[in-house]
Amino acid sequence: MSELEERRSAPGAGAGAQRRGFAAAGATVVCWASAFVAIRVAVRSFAPEEVAWLRFCSAAVVLGVIALVTRMPLPRARDLPALAGLGLVGHALYNLALAWGQARVPAADASFIISSAPIWMVVLAAGLRQERPSVARAAAMLVSLGGVALIAMGRGGRLVLDPPALVVVAASVMQAVYSMGQRPLLSRYSALQVSAFTVFAALIWLTPFEPTAVRHLFVRPWSHGAAALFLGVVPTAVGYSTWAVAMRNLSPSSAGSFLYLVPAVVLVLAWAILGEFPPGLSVAGGVLVVIGVVAVQRLRDRPRPRLVPRS
Repeated sequence: MSELEERRSAPGAGAGAQRRGFAAAGATVVCWASAFVAIRVAVRSFAPEEVAWLRFCSAAVVLGVIALVTRMPLPRARDLPALAGLGLVGHALYNLALAWGQARVPAADASFIISSAPIWMVVLAAGLRQERPSVARAAAMLVSLGGVALIAMGRGGRLVLDPPALVVVAASVMQAVYSMGQRPLLSRYSALQVSAFTVFAALIWLTPFEPTAVRHLFVRPWSHGAAALFLGVVPTAVGYSTWAVAMRNLSPSSAGSFLYLVPAVVLVLAWAILGEFPPGLSVAGGVLVVIGVVAVQRLRDRPRPRLVPRS
């Protein structure tokens, strides 16, 4: 990562960059929370791998049109392996692992496990010497994780790490790897470019599932197919682009803490769209999540000079 990029993403970065990062992270939370509701509709008629292909097909169409209109330049040859790897790990395998795990793990347990991604992001950031959050900031992130645990328990979760649950843990790690892996690329490409290139790569990796997905699209209820295609437009094309903006302008712990808000927003959307009223324990967990996220952001102005190169 370049010196400019490290300064921009480190705690204490410019107010303008932070505002852009916060807005992008907030938009990502809403987009990704909507995915959980749409997935529940899509899997009523489609297998998980078919949902994944339909999702990235529609995302590739949207991003492809944008690429043509804006005359987006092609990636450099030396970056193709990294982009292909991110498309495989962060999109294709992540979605397949999460879908497989969710089919065998209670939804409440899965939502808690996948919310460990910010912890893995911080671990990777520390290993890559990109950030070493303070004890107070780490504690605030654990408060949010505790809130997610309450949300899960309120929805009947038991939080048992059996083998299928470990697959969901793997998906959580993949999400963290994708988030951290795109940071070096964001010093050479825009957020939209990174999202487009990795989505195109994911669609190629998921090509074996195309025939059955297309065949079923025309015989399954239209609302179920629309939900699968919606996943590609909002949670993927829009959500991953805004997430790249967040990762470009915020530190890993600051951006990652926003992901704890996803289960809380899912509660609201499930209530509004599916009529599922959240239990009191889950509501209390949502409040705890918000408190932890706010605490992380209020601690952002404590820079660590040894991690921010200066000229």
